[in-house]
Amino acid sequence: MIELAAALFVFLALGMGVLLLLAPSRSSVDSSDERLRSLNAVQHEPDSAPPSLERRPLRSSMPALRRVLGNTAWAERAATDLLRANIKLRVGEYLLVRVLAGVAMAVLPFVLLQSHAAGLIVAGVGGIVGFMAPAYYVRFVRDRRVARIEAQLIEFLPALGSSLRSGFAFKPAVEAAALQVSAPLGDELGTFLNDLNLGADSATALQDMGDRVGSRDLDVVITAIQVQRTTGGNLPEILDAAASALRDRERIRGEVKTFTAQQRMTGLVLSVYPVLVGLLLLAIMPSVWSKLFTETAGQMMLAIAVVLQVVGFLAIQRALKIEV
Repeated sequence: MIELAAALFVFLALGMGVLLLLAPSRSSVDSSDERLRSLNAVQHEPDSAPPSLERRPLRSSMPALRRVLGNTAWAERAATDLLRANIKLRVGEYLLVRVLAGVAMAVLPFVLLQSHAAGLIVAGVGGIVGFMAPAYYVRFVRDRRVARIEAQLIEFLPALGSSLRSGFAFKPAVEAAALQVSAPLGDELGTFLNDLNLGADSATALQDMGDRVGSRDLDVVITAIQVQRTTGGNLPEILDAAASALRDRERIRGEVKTFTAQQRMTGLVLSVYPVLVGLLLLAIMPSVWSKLFTETAGQMMLAIAVVLQVVGFLAIQRALKIEV
């Protein structure tokens, strides 16, 4: 009876999580009316406040959860990560998905192991893993999207410089160069041009685009454009110089990946090898190695091994993460 109730709970939890992930979020709607309200708010801000077009959507559709989240630091970071990953979820929905995933990953091993000591350990580890897995997924999607935008900048900047040399003003030059760029940079440029069409000044729209993307390379380009518009200078040459610098950084990143390829493969082998060996030994000598799953001591040893394996994998990935 307990197993059936636990299975039913896990099924409902996962079903709710899938519905939240697949359902369209009203916070993702970026209509002209909302952007106009943002622009109107910016125009009425005092001069000492930093210009920004960023809207602050509701953290959750549930009032109780909205009050709990409020404007906490975690909610701000989560909203920023979701925006930069282009995941159409509110912070409350994102938190609910993480909690449901943690509960599901904690209930399943506890029911399957049917042991109080080992079951609690594995359930605790599973709950932590389930709670943190969506966060790592969001960061992975965010980093991949930022990397794609940075790679597209190398092609966009020379096109923008060519348009400026042809006699276009800044906004028409961006429109002409944006036609040659696909998503995700094309989407961000479309939002930037939409802000300009709604009456925003270019400095505010550029800063808002930099805040949305969260790329250091894009911040360098925006800073160069802002400095040029303030002090003067040849903008096409500045853009060509920025494109050359970004191209060199991309080349260095490629070299770093090449030099650390062996270490990354070693880390992958060390992470997968124990699992494969364990499955092989279980298939060869099931009467001996099945005790890891049936006896309390074996279950505790298996839980400790899983924890150490995960910690080792994360440590290797952290050591191989080199910032360029």
